[in-house]
Amino acid sequence: MSANTFELQPAWVLHTRPYRDTSLLVDCLTRNHGKVSLVASGARGAASKAGKPRRGHLLQPFSRLLISWTGKTELKTLRQLEQDRYLLLTGKYLYSGLYANELLVRLLQPGDAVANLFDLYEWLVDGLNQQLPLEVKLRIFEKLLLEALGYGIPLSYDGEQGHAIRDNQYYLYQQDNGFVPCHALDPAGRVPCFSGAVLNAFARNEVTDLMLPDLKRLTRMALAPLLGNRPLRSRELFRQADPV
Repeated sequence: MSANTFELQPAWVLHTRPYRDTSLLVDCLTRNHGKVSLVASGARGAASKAGKPRRGHLLQPFSRLLISWTGKTELKTLRQLEQDRYLLLTGKYLYSGLYANELLVRLLQPGDAVANLFDLYEWLVDGLNQQLPLEVKLRIFEKLLLEALGYGIPLSYDGEQGHAIRDNQYYLYQQDNGFVPCHALDPAGRVPCFSGAVLNAFARNEVTDLMLPDLKRLTRMALAPLLGNRPLRSRELFRQADPV
Protein backbone atom coordinates (compact mmCIF):
# COMPACT_ATOMS: atom_id res chain seq x y z
CA MET A 1 0.00 0.00 0.00
CA SER A 2 1.43 3.39 -0.99
CA ALA A 3 1.70 6.37 1.34
CA ASN A 4 -1.21 7.97 -0.53
CA THR A 5 -3.58 5.02 -0.16
CA PHE A 6 -5.72 4.28 2.89
CA GLU A 7 -7.69 1.09 3.43
CA LEU A 8 -11.09 0.62 5.09
CA GLN A 9 -11.12 3.65 7.38
CA PRO A 10 -14.19 4.33 9.59
CA ALA A 11 -16.13 7.31 8.22
CA TRP A 12 -19.46 9.12 8.42
CA VAL A 13 -20.88 10.71 5.27
CA LEU A 14 -21.52 14.43 5.88
CA HIS A 15 -22.49 15.75 2.45
CA THR A 16 -22.71 14.70 -1.20
CA ARG A 17 -23.25 16.60 -4.44
CA PRO A 18 -23.33 15.61 -8.12
CA TYR A 19 -20.10 15.69 -10.07
CA ARG A 20 -19.88 15.41 -13.85
CA ASP A 21 -22.28 12.94 -15.47
CA THR A 22 -22.40 10.00 -13.08
CA SER A 23 -20.08 10.77 -10.17
CA LEU A 24 -20.44 12.28 -6.70
CA LEU A 25 -18.32 14.56 -4.56
CA VAL A 26 -18.49 13.25 -1.00
CA ASP A 27 -17.36 14.90 2.26
CA CYS A 28 -16.72 12.41 5.05
CA LEU A 29 -15.68 12.65 8.68
CA THR A 30 -13.10 9.94 9.36
CA ARG A 31 -11.80 8.81 12.71
CA ASN A 32 -8.10 9.01 11.91
CA HIS A 33 -7.86 11.56 9.08
CA GLY A 34 -10.49 14.20 9.88
CA LYS A 35 -12.50 15.56 6.97
CA VAL A 36 -11.81 13.78 3.68
CA SER A 37 -13.29 14.90 0.34
CA LEU A 38 -13.68 12.19 -2.28
CA VAL A 39 -14.69 11.64 -5.88
CA ALA A 40 -16.95 8.60 -6.15
CA SER A 41 -16.78 7.74 -9.86
CA GLY A 42 -19.86 6.20 -11.45
CA ALA A 43 -21.87 6.49 -8.24
CA ARG A 44 -25.00 8.00 -9.84
CA GLY A 45 -27.40 6.90 -12.53
CA ALA A 46 -29.11 3.68 -13.55
CA ALA A 47 -27.90 0.27 -12.53
CA SER A 48 -24.66 -0.98 -14.02
CA LYS A 49 -24.55 -3.35 -17.00
CA ALA A 50 -24.36 -6.24 -14.55
CA GLY A 51 -27.65 -5.09 -13.01
CA LYS A 52 -26.07 -3.92 -9.75
CA PRO A 53 -27.21 -0.62 -8.20
CA ARG A 54 -24.76 2.24 -8.26
CA ARG A 55 -22.93 2.73 -4.98
CA GLY A 56 -24.34 6.22 -4.60
CA HIS A 57 -27.25 4.77 -2.64
CA LEU A 58 -24.73 3.94 0.13
CA LEU A 59 -23.19 7.43 0.08
CA GLN A 60 -25.94 9.22 1.98
CA PRO A 61 -25.56 11.56 4.96
CA PHE A 62 -25.70 9.68 8.27
CA SER A 63 -24.18 6.54 6.72
CA ARG A 64 -21.31 5.04 8.69
CA LEU A 65 -18.92 3.32 6.29
CA LEU A 66 -15.55 1.72 5.94
CA ILE A 67 -13.88 3.47 3.01
CA SER A 68 -10.65 3.12 1.05
CA TRP A 69 -9.21 5.98 -0.98
CA THR A 70 -6.13 7.14 -2.79
CA GLY A 71 -4.76 10.51 -3.89
CA LYS A 72 -2.09 13.14 -3.32
CA THR A 73 -4.30 16.25 -3.41
CA GLU A 74 -7.12 17.39 -1.10
CA LEU A 75 -9.64 15.73 -3.40
CA LYS A 76 -9.19 11.96 -3.09
CA THR A 77 -10.52 9.09 -5.19
CA LEU A 78 -12.86 6.64 -3.48
CA ARG A 79 -11.76 3.07 -4.20
CA GLN A 80 -13.90 0.88 -1.97
CA LEU A 81 -16.68 1.18 0.58
CA GLU A 82 -18.57 -1.05 2.97
CA GLN A 83 -21.67 0.15 4.81
CA ASP A 84 -21.61 -0.31 8.56
CA ARG A 85 -24.70 1.62 9.73
CA TYR A 86 -27.32 3.97 8.34
CA LEU A 87 -29.42 6.31 10.46
CA LEU A 88 -32.77 7.32 9.00
CA LEU A 89 -33.36 10.66 10.68
CA THR A 90 -36.66 12.46 10.11
CA GLY A 91 -38.29 15.82 10.81
CA LYS A 92 -36.50 18.19 13.13
CA TYR A 93 -33.92 15.52 13.96
CA LEU A 94 -32.95 15.34 10.29
CA TYR A 95 -32.72 19.13 10.05
CA SER A 96 -30.54 19.26 13.14
CA GLY A 97 -28.28 16.53 11.80
CA LEU A 98 -27.86 18.44 8.54
CA TYR A 99 -26.96 21.52 10.58
CA ALA A 100 -24.25 19.59 12.45
CA ASN A 101 -22.93 18.16 9.18
CA GLU A 102 -22.72 21.62 7.63
CA LEU A 103 -20.84 22.93 10.64
CA LEU A 104 -18.24 20.19 10.26
CA VAL A 105 -17.90 20.68 6.49
CA ARG A 106 -17.42 24.44 6.99
CA LEU A 107 -15.15 24.37 10.05
CA LEU A 108 -12.84 21.39 9.54
CA GLN A 109 -9.60 21.57 7.61
CA PRO A 110 -9.03 18.69 5.14
CA GLY A 111 -6.99 15.84 6.55
CA ASP A 112 -6.66 17.42 10.01
CA ALA A 113 -7.78 14.84 12.55
CA VAL A 114 -9.32 16.42 15.67
CA ALA A 115 -9.07 14.36 18.84
CA ASN A 116 -12.38 12.85 20.01
CA LEU A 117 -14.41 14.55 17.26
CA PHE A 118 -15.47 11.29 15.59
CA ASP A 119 -16.86 10.03 18.91
CA LEU A 120 -18.52 13.40 19.61
CA TYR A 121 -20.30 13.25 16.25
CA GLU A 122 -21.48 9.70 16.92
CA TRP A 123 -22.77 10.81 20.32
CA LEU A 124 -24.83 13.52 18.62
CA VAL A 125 -26.31 11.49 15.75
CA ASP A 126 -27.07 8.53 18.01
CA GLY A 127 -29.00 10.94 20.24
CA LEU A 128 -30.85 12.35 17.23
CA ASN A 129 -31.65 8.84 16.05
CA GLN A 130 -33.09 8.00 19.49
CA GLN A 131 -34.96 11.34 19.49
CA LEU A 132 -33.41 12.41 22.78
CA PRO A 133 -33.88 16.05 23.93
CA LEU A 134 -32.84 17.85 20.81
CA GLU A 135 -31.65 21.32 21.71
CA VAL A 136 -29.77 20.09 24.77
CA LYS A 137 -27.73 17.74 22.55
CA LEU A 138 -27.09 20.49 19.98
CA ARG A 139 -25.90 23.07 22.47
CA ILE A 140 -23.50 20.64 24.14
CA PHE A 141 -22.28 19.48 20.72
CA GLU A 142 -21.57 23.07 19.65
CA LYS A 143 -19.72 23.77 22.88
CA LEU A 144 -17.58 20.62 22.67
CA LEU A 145 -16.93 21.17 18.95
CA LEU A 146 -15.58 24.65 19.66
CA GLU A 147 -13.37 23.22 22.39
CA ALA A 148 -12.06 20.47 20.12
CA LEU A 149 -11.17 23.05 17.45
CA GLY A 150 -9.30 25.22 19.94
CA TYR A 151 -11.97 27.95 20.15
CA GLY A 152 -13.63 26.94 23.39
CA ILE A 153 -15.96 29.39 25.13
CA PRO A 154 -14.12 30.58 28.30
CA LEU A 155 -16.84 29.60 30.74
CA SER A 156 -14.68 29.30 33.87
CA TYR A 157 -13.41 32.86 34.39
CA ASP A 158 -14.11 36.47 33.53
CA GLY A 159 -11.96 38.16 30.94
CA GLU A 160 -11.47 41.34 32.93
CA GLN A 161 -9.67 40.19 36.08
CA GLY A 162 -9.50 36.43 35.65
CA HIS A 163 -11.88 35.74 38.53
CA ALA A 164 -13.99 32.61 38.57
CA ILE A 165 -17.48 33.06 37.10
CA ARG A 166 -19.91 33.67 39.98
CA ASP A 167 -23.46 32.35 40.00
CA ASN A 168 -24.88 35.64 41.31
CA GLN A 169 -23.17 37.87 38.72
CA TYR A 170 -24.17 38.76 35.14
CA TYR A 171 -21.65 38.77 32.29
CA LEU A 172 -21.42 40.30 28.84
CA TYR A 173 -19.79 38.11 26.19
CA GLN A 174 -17.20 39.80 23.99
CA GLN A 175 -15.45 37.98 21.14
CA ASP A 176 -12.00 39.28 22.09
CA ASN A 177 -12.25 39.40 25.87
CA GLY A 178 -14.63 36.60 26.82
CA PHE A 179 -17.01 37.36 29.68
CA VAL A 180 -16.90 40.68 31.50
CA PRO A 181 -19.11 41.56 34.48
CA CYS A 182 -22.20 43.65 33.75
CA HIS A 183 -25.73 44.31 34.92
CA ALA A 184 -28.65 42.29 33.56
CA LEU A 185 -28.48 44.49 30.46
CA ASP A 186 -25.37 45.81 28.74
CA PRO A 187 -24.62 49.55 29.12
CA ALA A 188 -26.70 50.36 26.04
CA GLY A 189 -29.65 48.49 27.50
CA ARG A 190 -30.12 46.31 24.43
CA VAL A 191 -28.40 42.91 24.74
CA PRO A 192 -29.18 40.78 27.81
CA CYS A 193 -26.12 39.59 29.65
CA PHE A 194 -25.63 35.98 30.70
CA SER A 195 -26.24 34.73 34.22
CA GLY A 196 -23.15 33.31 35.89
CA ALA A 197 -25.27 30.42 37.14
CA VAL A 198 -26.15 29.53 33.52
CA LEU A 199 -22.50 29.75 32.44
CA ASN A 200 -21.31 27.54 35.29
CA ALA A 201 -23.99 24.96 34.57
CA PHE A 202 -23.06 24.95 30.87
CA ALA A 203 -19.41 24.40 31.79
CA ARG A 204 -20.58 21.20 33.55
CA ASN A 205 -22.80 20.21 30.58
CA GLU A 206 -25.84 20.56 32.85
CA VAL A 207 -28.40 22.10 30.49
CA THR A 208 -32.05 22.70 31.35
CA ASP A 209 -34.87 23.89 29.11
CA LEU A 210 -34.90 27.30 30.77
CA MET A 211 -31.26 27.83 29.81
CA LEU A 212 -31.69 26.98 26.12
CA PRO A 213 -32.53 30.46 24.71
CA ASP A 214 -29.44 31.97 26.36
CA LEU A 215 -27.19 29.09 25.29
CA LYS A 216 -28.44 29.24 21.71
CA ARG A 217 -27.57 32.94 21.63
CA LEU A 218 -24.16 32.27 23.17
CA THR A 219 -23.10 29.46 20.84
CA ARG A 220 -24.21 31.46 17.80
CA MET A 221 -22.05 34.35 18.97
CA ALA A 222 -19.07 32.02 19.47
CA LEU A 223 -19.49 30.32 16.07
CA ALA A 224 -20.09 33.51 14.07
CA PRO A 225 -16.45 34.59 13.55
CA LEU A 226 -15.49 31.07 12.45
CA LEU A 227 -18.32 30.79 9.93
CA GLY A 228 -17.90 34.24 8.40
CA ASN A 229 -20.59 36.08 6.48
CA ARG A 230 -21.83 33.18 4.36
CA PRO A 231 -25.08 31.90 5.95
CA LEU A 232 -25.58 28.27 6.80
CA ARG A 233 -27.77 26.66 4.16
CA SER A 234 -29.31 24.29 6.69
CA ARG A 235 -30.68 27.26 8.64
CA GLU A 236 -32.04 28.89 5.51
CA LEU A 237 -33.62 25.74 4.07
CA PHE A 238 -35.27 24.57 7.26
CA ARG A 239 -35.87 27.81 9.11
CA GLN A 240 -39.51 27.00 9.92
CA ALA A 241 -38.79 23.62 11.48
CA ASP A 242 -35.13 23.88 12.44
CA PRO A 243 -34.55 24.55 16.16
CA VAL A 244 -30.81 25.25 15.83
